[in-house]
Amino acid sequence: MIRSMTGYGIGQKVISLGRVTAEARSTNHRYLDISLRLPKKLYPFETQIKEMVKAHFSRGRFDISIEMDSGGKDQFKLEPNIEIAQMYIDALESLKSKLDITGEVTLDLVLRAKDVITAKEVEGDVGPLWEEISGVLLSCLEALEAMREGEGRNLVLDLKRRLKRISRRIDEVRGRSPSVVEAYRKRLLERLAEMTEGMEIDRSRLHQEVAYFADRSDITEEVVRIDSHLRQFGQMLESDEPTGRKMDFLVQEIHREVNTIGAKANDVVISQKVVEIKAELERMREQIQNIE
Repeated sequence: MIRSMTGYGIGQKVISLGRVTAEARSTNHRYLDISLRLPKKLYPFETQIKEMVKAHFSRGRFDISIEMDSGGKDQFKLEPNIEIAQMYIDALESLKSKLDITGEVTLDLVLRAKDVITAKEVEGDVGPLWEEISGVLLSCLEALEAMREGEGRNLVLDLKRRLKRISRRIDEVRGRSPSVVEAYRKRLLERLAEMTEGMEIDRSRLHQEVAYFADRSDITEEVVRIDSHLRQFGQMLESDEPTGRKMDFLVQEIHREVNTIGAKANDVVISQKVVEIKAELERMREQIQNIE
């Protein structure tokens, strides 16, 4: 199934440590680029989280955040910073001595100083958390995947419409091509008649010139290649594999063949069709940039 690279997913669940919320946003990117925003407690799971994303997606820029709300259940312990406390005491004693101030440096006075006592979260074994966290993340990624698939279906419908328009224009170019040579032959005859009024025209030379023009303006090969590219593109729209890069390559190839047709055609009608085809290809290319 064709998938867009744009999507959003969220997963929430209450686990042993409180409510966990996982959010994932994805946008188009040439490769797979994963950016994580995690609580410190979940840093050990960074590799596993990225592996889960890689298992579901092959391309895109992913911004994934996981938040934990413990509801005040986090365990902390208070730790005195003896080194800083001693520095405060020394500074206060020095101040007393230099300013000739009386009084005792008391515990209450030292405790007012910054960072003398700090609160640190109790770090335990976070390994058992992974099963719970991974379940929340999986729900988030599945929601993201569903949205990308929905966007992909819309892209497929649009691209199929554009393929049909291009195919119709190519059929019109194919049908118009033979008349271009005949029109050239008539114009050449008219010009020769004006230039050689009353004189006999060298018919063999005329046939040679028309044959040369027909060979130079023949677009059969280009049309055949475009037909092949269009068929391949249609098959890719039904594929279950990531095909965004292949599609981009095919559109470039079709564009190149169409440019060649425009250069060879020497016909106003075909030139107009070429412009219309190139406009459709440009719109297709914009859409393809968002396909995984």
